Amino acid sequence: MIDKSKLVKALFEDTALYLTYDYNLKIRKETLESYTHHLKFNSVLDMPCGNGSISLPLLDRTKKLTLIDISTNMLSIAQKNISEDAKEKVILINDDFFNLDISNHSYDLVICLGLLAHVNSPEKLLDKLSKIILPNGLLIIQNTDSTHFYSYLIRCYLKLKRLISKQTYALNEVKGSFVENTLQNNGFEILKTYRYNQSFLGFSNLFSNEKKYKLTRQFFGDADHPKKQRWGSDVTYLFRKKNS
Repeated sequence: MIDKSKLVKALFEDTALYLTYDYNLKIRKETLESYTHHLKFNSVLDMPCGNGSISLPLLDRTKKLTLIDISTNMLSIAQKNISEDAKEKVILINDDFFNLDISNHSYDLVICLGLLAHVNSPEKLLDKLSKIILPNGLLIIQNTDSTHFYSYLIRCYLKLKRLISKQTYALNEVKGSFVENTLQNNGFEILKTYRYNQSFLGFSNLFSNEKKYKLTRQFFGDADHPKKQRWGSDVTYLFRKKNS
């Protein structure tokens, strides 16, 4: 079995792969804000944190923020984005999440966006995330539902692209029902979902980031005012861990 963690690290050391499509980062940031704007936290984990732009705005509403990323280059960018007066509230960890020994019930909010498609075992990821969240704590997690018709189009496009470029890396195919059932079996309940399509297939280069953002908002709305949700393959969930 191929260890995907090594491939992922190599992939995301090229930070442009993640940062070029900043319209998607903007949508994720705004979705996070929608889900949490009325809340304060003691301890937040963002993993993988990327450049930190999604979770760093939470520093005004949390006592501690932990940023984890397997990419050294990405974490370096996140570190530069932390203001001097906030540095004492931030913990930065450059490692694979699965290598870390994190105590159970450590966080009252965990953010996990863009990872399920890249791990060796989505089930082990969900199980570990479930354990480190406090009772009544929140999990914001993203998945591209492999059973959605648009996901099928994405897979066909990516397979063709890999054949042309002779790339071997393939994303995990994770069913939305698998994510929901696994977390519900681990004691979580779904509070909110927001769906859109983050891929423009082969037409991405035809539009600027600003245009792609506007098109997405026009068609799918936002997390506060969602539209045409059945057409969206990319799901951002808000789960709450029950106090059992």
